[in-house]
Amino acid sequence: MTAVRRRLRAPVPWRVRVVRAYPLLVNVSITGLVGAGWASAGLSGAGRPGSAWVALWLSVLAAAVLLKVLLAVGPVFAGADRLFWVFSSPVPRGELLRPRLAWLLAGGAAAGAVWPAVVSGVVGTVLPPFVAVGIGAAAGVAVVAVAVVLQRVRVRPQRWLSVLAGVAVPALFMPPDWDVREPASGVVAVAWAVAITLAGVALESVRHLRRFDLAAGAVLAGVARVSVSWFDLALLGAILAERRARALGRVKSARLRGSRLVVLVWSDVLRLRRSPNALLVWAALLPVPGLVALGGEVEVVAAVHLVAAFLATDRLAAGLKSVCRSPALRRALGLPDRTLRLAHLAFPAAGAVLWCAVTTAITPHVTVLNGVVSAVGAVAAVYRIATRPPVDYGAAIVSVGFYGPAPLGLVVQLSRGPALLAVLAVAQTAL
Repeated sequence: MTAVRRRLRAPVPWRVRVVRAYPLLVNVSITGLVGAGWASAGLSGAGRPGSAWVALWLSVLAAAVLLKVLLAVGPVFAGADRLFWVFSSPVPRGELLRPRLAWLLAGGAAAGAVWPAVVSGVVGTVLPPFVAVGIGAAAGVAVVAVAVVLQRVRVRPQRWLSVLAGVAVPALFMPPDWDVREPASGVVAVAWAVAITLAGVALESVRHLRRFDLAAGAVLAGVARVSVSWFDLALLGAILAERRARALGRVKSARLRGSRLVVLVWSDVLRLRRSPNALLVWAALLPVPGLVALGGEVEVVAAVHLVAAFLATDRLAAGLKSVCRSPALRRALGLPDRTLRLAHLAFPAAGAVLWCAVTTAITPHVTVLNGVVSAVGAVAAVYRIATRPPVDYGAAIVSVGFYGPAPLGLVVQLSRGPALLAVLAVAQTAL
């Protein structure tokens, strides 16, 4: 296979390789610096004992979310050009797909190795550092391998994973008197034995992946790449909505009664019932400010509360975004734009008030005034983002030295909403 690639591909000059490697160098340097800062902040909490129960369910929640994301994109996928080589060349299919699986397993091991630092920063030390890193890396490999095996057998336990994540959220708030003894040195070896076994099964499973299995996540991955490159997540949201509609299959029609405003508000409720993942994310964000307070970061609890309130409110604003981004839909509904926006803003506003009321009652260092500011700020930021005009990609670009040209005009357009959050976050820390 390597010899065939060398014959078909012309040699690339070293200057071209340097130019291609430059964006990767910039991205890796930025990501590495941010990750090093987070890891340092997490490991700084190693001097205090932590709650093993909270650490366990926090890890379960992270594993469930990671597995849901992996199953949504494949995790092993191939575009149209690569599918041609996979299914038409005489080369064994496993040899073409195993390099991608190896990168996925390496990414899972890296994410699992970093996860103990996150847990240590939130709840304190539960296990010795080397033991925690070893078990976390093995768990990351195991999660990726399980996702590949489930892809091979075409099992999509998304509902069960949602139930598991829903159980993990309230379990974080009910820690029993449970202590973890010093683990034996063989625990890491056992964890890695299980992970290597699952990885071997996954490596064998890629030989039997079919066209449907490989092509299912290629569209989503391509759209996600384009959305991130163009700083516009609307395209990704549209594809995700289409995938949810196809997974739903069919719905039962119902006649909506009442005035036009009542019908519009009730349509948001029906939309949430047909896509319960939005409500799951809304509920999963409830413990975030409390976990930050538990980690000892008292100064930023109010700011985190504001950001989490915004994310929770944004998950309930699908109707508002659809109406604001579709002139044809607004003309078909036959109501003034302001009326349509306010009608579809009622449900996200109610969700923001309820979320802030619950988190204010259970989160230390968050006052009632902080809760009011978070609710109002979250609704205002969601409204400003939803009513943002189309992005103009011909905006000004300014060179900033080593990191190359920066699209400042594009950043100014995209700051509609996030800039308001930043100002309110500073105000929250001062209250």
